Amino acid sequence: MSNVFLNATEYANAMLLLAKNQMVMGRLVDGKFKDQVTDENGLIINVKRPPRFVAGQGAALQAQDIVTGSVNIAVNQYTNVHLQVGDLESVQSFNALMRNSSMRSAAQTIASQIDSFLAGQTLGFNGVATSGFSAGLNSPNPVKPVSTVQMLKSAHTRLTENGVPMIDVAGVIAPVDNELITGAMLTNFTPDDNRSALERGRVPIVDSVDWYETQQTPSYTTGTRGNGTINGANQNVNYRNVKSTMTQVLNVAGIGAAATVPAGEVFTIAGVFAWDWRANGGAGAALPYLQQFTVVSPAVADGTGAAALTISPPIIVQGTNDGTSALVNTAFSTVNAAPANAAAVTFLGAASSNVRVRSAFVKSAIQMVSARLQTPFTGVASFATDPETGISIRYWRGSDINTGNHIHRWDTIYGASNVDGFMGTRVCGF
Repeated sequence: MSNVFLNATEYANAMLLLAKNQMVMGRLVDGKFKDQVTDENGLIINVKRPPRFVAGQGAALQAQDIVTGSVNIAVNQYTNVHLQVGDLESVQSFNALMRNSSMRSAAQTIASQIDSFLAGQTLGFNGVATSGFSAGLNSPNPVKPVSTVQMLKSAHTRLTENGVPMIDVAGVIAPVDNELITGAMLTNFTPDDNRSALERGRVPIVDSVDWYETQQTPSYTTGTRGNGTINGANQNVNYRNVKSTMTQVLNVAGIGAAATVPAGEVFTIAGVFAWDWRANGGAGAALPYLQQFTVVSPAVADGTGAAALTISPPIIVQGTNDGTSALVNTAFSTVNAAPANAAAVTFLGAASSNVRVRSAFVKSAIQMVSARLQTPFTGVASFATDPETGISIRYWRGSDINTGNHIHRWDTIYGASNVDGFMGTRVCGF
């Protein structure tokens, strides 16, 4: 039969819809389309982080600077798929295109690539919610699945303690987790609405968190590091100086000669407790557990076991003066006190063990940006952009006079960043 080509816009729209339907993470994060992001401005956009304020006491005015942080997002992830005309030559209509197995397979490839990249951003969350896990906080089991609703509820507890507004909060778990939780929840007495959700691999809302199953939960292998100590006192920072990255460099010692510390590692520091900046009418209070710090860039110790670790959150001590006032550091405080020299540093999880990370997070914690690609100079092209996720897909077709092949291709470019590590938490993950 003769080849039948649909309108280019229909090919673009069909692929966008198919890919969106197969995404999980792509629909749970805050997505935006930025038409002005081009190679001329370096494919970088800036996302603002909202300010915080310390409540004044009494009738007197308490002046406080508005210090707004920001995060740069690089739009540098390029994904494309292509099909030769033989795969599509029987397509007669838009509906047939949507049913075409090759199109659905190509869309799944795009969706998986986007979801995988977004899932990797969850490694930047600061806390690890582990209540309900028999292994305990500092001796976690790296292969233990999330198997009970109590384990899911630990995410709500940690996010609430972090001061996270429980609005638009979602979580992702691995297929093995969903199997165990579904088995525990799915009974003859399960309401019909919940039964339908469970059978589709979606756990009903647990404590304001909407849970989804995905194959794209990220994993990493812990380094060869051992536990060590803080190398130098007074390693706290001012919010004004770190507001664009919310990271800092922390010097440690004694973790082992040439020891490795990959991104994603989590550790605690003796005597450094997490800080609730909202408690006591805004005066704040220490939480009953040590602050957890996440390593955001891989590091290797020197021959003596000393290393410089880039961590999040930065160590911002309540009540410290940044040269202007103590109000900003108090509003953005992350700990009760700076670590003492030689304070014990304890990593979560055994060395050289695999960790699969589940997570729960506010939609705005991870910001994704998709940009419009250039219109090709040859062939036929069209664009489709989803207003909900921000994903933009370019469809482009052309022919090769030398081979007689007719190629259909779909391209998308995007980027994402974890803009606030406190707006999410890992669940189990260890």
